[in-house]
Amino acid sequence: MIITLDGPACSGKSTLAVRTAEKLNIHFLNTGMIFRAIAYLINENGGENLNEQEIGKLLSSANIDVEFKEGNQIVYINGIDTSNYVSLPKISYLASHFSKLGIVRDIVKNIQHKFATKYDLVVEGRDIGTEIFPNAEYKFFIIADIDARAKRRYETLKQKNNDVTLQEVKKDLQERDYEDAHREISPLRKADDAILIDTTYDTIEESLDKIISVIKGR
Repeated sequence: MIITLDGPACSGKSTLAVRTAEKLNIHFLNTGMIFRAIAYLINENGGENLNEQEIGKLLSSANIDVEFKEGNQIVYINGIDTSNYVSLPKISYLASHFSKLGIVRDIVKNIQHKFATKYDLVVEGRDIGTEIFPNAEYKFFIIADIDARAKRRYETLKQKNNDVTLQEVKKDLQERDYEDAHREISPLRKADDAILIDTTYDTIEESLDKIISVIKGR
């Protein structure tokens, strides 16, 4: 069984994906974390100065591994735990930027399909229900208004002692939303058969109950 949750950054889809997997006792695969880990690698080796061919060469020689430890997903790049880097605003922006490249998407897609052959999965991202798993049994599209999303990201970053302002975080999200919705390859969009879940005013528990109710046919 494959359950997909798509939507913009900070809409709550990652938390809901984790909780859905916990409720159903199946595995959760965080796609965004994989893209951000790859963006971290590219950023450490030239960033936006690299062309697609150079990025392809860099990635082909890199060891990208996903592991689960005590319920937490960790993406290792050449043995480096990228957990402390994947939430930085610059890395989030670069992840959206580089995710437009076919070579990057192919690598992430292969990782996703590899896990899908072994496990029942909850997978979240931006094109999971439209491009990666179009035949998934259950699809959800998670949204929230920009101010709510910016506040969530800001509070998360402040807890990690990152020196950013709420306006900077909001601007970063707005730029990322535009990039995601207008990229040529696999833009962010709701699948025709996906169920819309708006988390702006609902608690996580309320949103989770809506998802579980659909899956269990309540």
